[in-house]
Amino acid sequence: MKLFGTDGIRARAGAFPLNTPAIPAIGQAIGEELRGRILVGEDTRISSPWILELLMEGIHRSGNSQSESAGVIPTPAVALLTRSHSFAGGVMISASHNPFEDNGIKVFSQDGTKLTDAVEERIEQRIAQLLPADAQAVTDAVPELNSFSSTTTQWRSRYGEILVSHFPDGRWLSGKRIVVDCANGAMSVVAPEILRLLGADVRAICAEPTGRNINANCGAVHPEALVSAMKDTSADFGVAFDGDGDRSLFVSSSGRFVDGDAVLLVMSRRMKPSRVIGTSMTNYALEKKLESMDVALSRVAVGDRYIFEEMQRSGATLGGEPSGHIIFSDFGLSGDGLLTTLKLAQAIAEAGESLDDLTRDWSPAPQMLKGVRVSQRIPLEEMSRLQSAMRDANAALNGCGRLVVRYSGTEPLLRVMIESDDADRNEEWMKRILRAIEEDFKNPR
Repeated sequence: MKLFGTDGIRARAGAFPLNTPAIPAIGQAIGEELRGRILVGEDTRISSPWILELLMEGIHRSGNSQSESAGVIPTPAVALLTRSHSFAGGVMISASHNPFEDNGIKVFSQDGTKLTDAVEERIEQRIAQLLPADAQAVTDAVPELNSFSSTTTQWRSRYGEILVSHFPDGRWLSGKRIVVDCANGAMSVVAPEILRLLGADVRAICAEPTGRNINANCGAVHPEALVSAMKDTSADFGVAFDGDGDRSLFVSSSGRFVDGDAVLLVMSRRMKPSRVIGTSMTNYALEKKLESMDVALSRVAVGDRYIFEEMQRSGATLGGEPSGHIIFSDFGLSGDGLLTTLKLAQAIAEAGESLDDLTRDWSPAPQMLKGVRVSQRIPLEEMSRLQSAMRDANAALNGCGRLVVRYSGTEPLLRVMIESDDADRNEEWMKRILRAIEEDFKNPR
């Protein structure tokens, strides 16, 4: 039984393992492992309060742990508060960028970092021992929400205080006009509050969660909503968060889209690191830009936990991925979309230039991304047609681009990424790779 993916346990709410028999077992196993006070946060999905109640019931059942609800709060806040307030661990109930029907359980150790593979495996083994025999057959109807509370908890306030304390001279944000797309998620209250507290003129959009509208045609998953909103304003820049607030994407005053790779370039020029940590999805053009600056790029597997682990190992001060997870070693333990916004706004002010100016020479290599929905995960090495097509593609892209094929750690998808200096070449090889995948799934060997 494999429950943990690259970012916690994730599934359709009400279906195994996020159903009535399994959630308390997960909570008990987490409680037995962490042993002490556990902070539990949630995002704005209709299922989050229901899962929180069952999970806390399981944690209490463990006998050696107690839980405290942080209410609706961003994922990075749970990580930060777990460390700063001496909790034994933290849990975030969220499926991040997924639609509202899904949900997830992310677990943090007492130092605010995500659990290692070994600890996750130990928790999984204990869950298997605790599960009722019929657990996988149960599918629950998630209770409806009568209303969605936006009441500020002490923990959300404390998160804001810690963030603001790292920017004691916030005058650089005073008068800046910012459009903030909150994805109807966990940043809906706290992000506009903090930005306004630091003097920004904020126009918040998609900041009215109903339990069903998280990530719905908005936020970092759908930045076109922010691009459209920027056309109607004279803002300095816009930012779009994802549902749990651990990543952010930006739009300049001219409507230019600025992803995580572009942010890494801007921050590299400001911070002048010797090494930046990216992932297999980091654009080829960023690698070349950093190389020209005598900055090395190290690639790790997709997921901010792997970026953070490599930053710790190598001593790198900056890391991130195109999706908007950016990690700064002087503050964060994981991606934090609001922290990234503040850091970028500070860089803009100190340079005395606009976001357009700072990204003028950024031109990502043409890239194609496709996600193939799968019902099972055939090991890639057993897909003979795909392996043959990949060998041919890698030979053709050698020296001018890259191919990445991987299973998503958060969704039932096989993801294919091709990038090179020729968009037509990308399209041709994408067709061949997708055709090979289709044949392998139809006629597995």
